[in-house]
Amino acid sequence: MENFDLRKYLAEGWIFEDEKDDLKKSYDKGVSSFRSDLAKYISDPKVKAILDAGLADGDENDDKLPFSRTKVSVAALKPTQSEIGFDQSVKGNLDDEYGSLDGILAGNPNVGGPIVTYAGKYIIDGHHRWSTVFAANPKANMDTLDIKAKPGFQPLDVLKAVHSSIAVDRNRVPSANPKGVNILQGINLPGVQGKVDKYLTPEAEAVFGKYGLEGKEAIAKHLFKNLDKIVSNGFVSGAPGRKDMPQTDADKTKSIGKLEPLAKGEINITEPF
Repeated sequence: MENFDLRKYLAEGWIFEDEKDDLKKSYDKGVSSFRSDLAKYISDPKVKAILDAGLADGDENDDKLPFSRTKVSVAALKPTQSEIGFDQSVKGNLDDEYGSLDGILAGNPNVGGPIVTYAGKYIIDGHHRWSTVFAANPKANMDTLDIKAKPGFQPLDVLKAVHSSIAVDRNRVPSANPKGVNILQGINLPGVQGKVDKYLTPEAEAVFGKYGLEGKEAIAKHLFKNLDKIVSNGFVSGAPGRKDMPQTDADKTKSIGKLEPLAKGEINITEPF
């Protein structure tokens, strides 16, 4: 942060007890409350400086969240958010707006870059790209930036850590809302059939047909079966709604740019602050 060096102030004996206490209390809250606090406090230069001083708290390793680029089976992943909008995910299979359907059905999805996961099990960011792939082909593997499991850290803790890195990078806490029916609340075949009838394009229908799914009824049954698996698998207990989830690609930036400071331990995510 320009013109604000936490190390200098600490060396001079300036201890921001109020800000550190506020940060600790916020990290102890649920994701939604944490995000609300972060959005409110990130404009305070002292709070931002403390968040950005993971390497100045006396332990260079306590805040590290290393990650690797790998592939993960979509069927092995569990959502950490409680809302996934149909129109932001499954609709993309029906109109094939981005030309990704053939690759998904072939098992080699290209959905605009890797999603972010934790411990090879939990989706941190990229839920709609994941559900797009799962709905069409749950046997596919996805590119992911997978954060290594950290002792004592649960998936919701990682959501807060990623929020913090984004806030330091963007000077704000971005958010987004789901569009269309929330898949995770449950779906039925007539509802899916109605979406297929509404959104399916001739081009996408031809791609489905290439993989043995001929006609709107067969496509609807295929999507429903896979979406029902998503519902049955559920999501992480305490998972927030879409608007309280981290947006690692906010402002058209790359997700990896928010993970690298976490991997280096630069973002203060554990005590001491």
